[in-house]
Amino acid sequence: MSRPAAVITGAASGLGRALAESLAEAGWRLALVDLPGATEASLSEVVATCRQRGGDAFATGFDVRDAVGWQSLHDRLRADWTTLDLVVNSAGVGATGEVGWLPESQWRRVIDTNLLGTALGCETFLPWLRSHPGRSHLVNVASIAGVLALPSMAAYSASKAGVIALSESIAAESRRGRPGVTVVCPGFFRSGLLDSWHFSSEVESREAHRRMAATGLSSERLARRVLRAIEWNERYLVVGLQARWLWRLKRLAPRLTTGLVGAVYRRLR
Repeated sequence: MSRPAAVITGAASGLGRALAESLAEAGWRLALVDLPGATEASLSEVVATCRQRGGDAFATGFDVRDAVGWQSLHDRLRADWTTLDLVVNSAGVGATGEVGWLPESQWRRVIDTNLLGTALGCETFLPWLRSHPGRSHLVNVASIAGVLALPSMAAYSASKAGVIALSESIAAESRRGRPGVTVVCPGFFRSGLLDSWHFSSEVESREAHRRMAATGLSSERLARRVLRAIEWNERYLVVGLQARWLWRLKRLAPRLTTGLVGAVYRRLR
């Protein structure tokens, strides 16, 4: 019996790495994707760990904004793997800065990586997931910021809102439940995301690092919830007590929620 197989982006750190290592313990075949260059050493370390834990893993370095990189990976896996069971789009970057002050380059970096990069992964691998003879699954990692549209985070929030909309469209297009679709909307959790984050002010940087240090949600804990969501075929996975309450409040009273979020932001500044 062949091993189940998965493609995971953003696999060098954070949630992508935690998912890879968890799946390796269950004996999965893994294609692990992250940026070439600075992340290569980390990605090689993840591959070694996955193999030690019983998985069959290899690494490939390309930018998820690169359609050629996606197609090359697809062609390689099609030649080696019989089926594809899971795709996890976890790669992401962020930037803070009020609209009117955030450079165009940051808008393009965030939107292209988070939304277009996820869309390219879906465009490339969805036909294969849909042809699975049994059960297959797609996981797109968004954020609670994609629901709340946080001040000074318009680019990031817009990109993650797009990921949510993309995931909902794919779910509506799915036939016979293939693939199952889960969109992950966590609050702050411990990861390396802030390492590549663009901050427009010291206040933004200080508050983000404070929240990151204060959170009790680790990448490993979030990975366990994601795997459970895949098993249960959950559509929306909102993780974190504050994130869940704000998600409910936004659905019930959107104007009130925006007002509260804006008031907190003005007080911080």
